[in-house]
Amino acid sequence: MRFLSALVLLFAVGAGSPAVHAEDAAIDEFFGTYVGGGVAQRDDGTTEQRDMDVSIKAYKNNGFTLSWITVVRDEVGGRTGAGVKRRSVEEDFVPSPEMPGIFVSAPEGGLFSQAELANPLSGDPFRWASLRGNTLAVYSAGINPNGGTELQIYERTLTAEGLDVSFVRLADEDVKVRVDGSLIRAD
Repeated sequence: MRFLSALVLLFAVGAGSPAVHAEDAAIDEFFGTYVGGGVAQRDDGTTEQRDMDVSIKAYKNNGFTLSWITVVRDEVGGRTGAGVKRRSVEEDFVPSPEMPGIFVSAPEGGLFSQAELANPLSGDPFRWASLRGNTLAVYSAGINPNGGTELQIYERTLTAEGLDVSFVRLADEDVKVRVDGSLIRAD
């Protein structure tokens, strides 16, 4: 129940007003490829250097595809070796018909399969995005194996050079990782 209450509260506060404001950027202003890095602060007090690549491009029905790669460097800042971790994600989003400025994960399916939405009870994250001013925020909520919550919030804010990036990962309402960085437009 705490998960649902927290999710409803986060959506109400994080997504902002359902109305699109005149000052909100259009999604196509984010289209492009960005590269850069940032520093992660972990809950145990350690820091990590991270390299980030982000691509945002058009998707059907006025939606967008968001792809990102994060490379967590090793303890001495190296990009090779056993301590280096690489994560990549790609997600398609379509506009919500009920809430302007809100995008939801596009159902997955194919030519010979029925389109299905993510199922958090099967370990899939539920994702949605919102446009507020010049910030594209993406939320990812899930249920961890212990039945608790996992929430990730990615904010990508347009700048003259590219994007400022802010990320936070919460587990059962405790901040586990916070990342801040800057990316430059590469295309």
